[in-house]
Amino acid sequence: MPKSVSHNDPSQAEMFRLIKIFGLASLALVLILSFFDGHRANNSGEDPTFTIKDAGLLFFYNVRRIDYRTKRLAEAKLEIYTHKSFQKDSTFNTVRLDIIVNKNNQTAFLFLKSQGNYLDRKMLLRNGEGQKQDHLTLLPNASNRQTHLENARTIGYWLQQESGTVQVLSENKWLPLFEGEREKQAFLHTLNDFLKITGRQ
Repeated sequence: MPKSVSHNDPSQAEMFRLIKIFGLASLALVLILSFFDGHRANNSGEDPTFTIKDAGLLFFYNVRRIDYRTKRLAEAKLEIYTHKSFQKDSTFNTVRLDIIVNKNNQTAFLFLKSQGNYLDRKMLLRNGEGQKQDHLTLLPNASNRQTHLENARTIGYWLQQESGTVQVLSENKWLPLFEGEREKQAFLHTLNDFLKITGRQ
C-alpha cells in the first residue's frame, strides 16, 4: 500500500510561514501609512487652496449668504457673491471683492474688481500712514486666481492694522481706497468668508 503524503511537508510549512510574514508586514505598512493620510501628495492637478470644504460652504449658505447679492451664470455654472455693503454704483471709485463659486468643480475663487476711475487701470496702493510704506500694484484684467488671493490678503492685512487705511495713487495724490467703514468691513467679511468656504480659517 502506497505511503500517504504527510501533512507536515516542510515546503508547505515554509510557504505558510512566508505568507504570514508578508501578510503581517503588509498590514503593518497600511497601518503606518494611514497615520500620514493627511499629508499625502495631491496628484489631482487641482490647487487645494481653492477647493470647497462642504462644512464651510454649508455655513456660508445657511448663515452668511444673506449679506450678499448673488449673480448666477448658468452656462458657466458659476455663482458670484458680492457683499451688500459694497456700492452698487459701478462708477464709484473703489475696489470690490467678489467670491466666485464653481459648484461643478467644487472650487471657489476671489476676484478683485476695480470700479469707477480705476477701471482697466494699473493701480498703486499703499498701507495707510504707517512709518514703513508697503506698496502693492494691481494690474488690470489679471486672471491668475492666486494673484487675486494674495492681493486680497495683503489689502486685508493692511485694513486690520492700527491705522486700518489703504490708499491709492490717483492724479499724483494719495486718496483713500475705501470711502467709508462699510466698504472696509465688506472687504474683510468677503475675505474671511472665502477662507471659511475653503477651510483656510
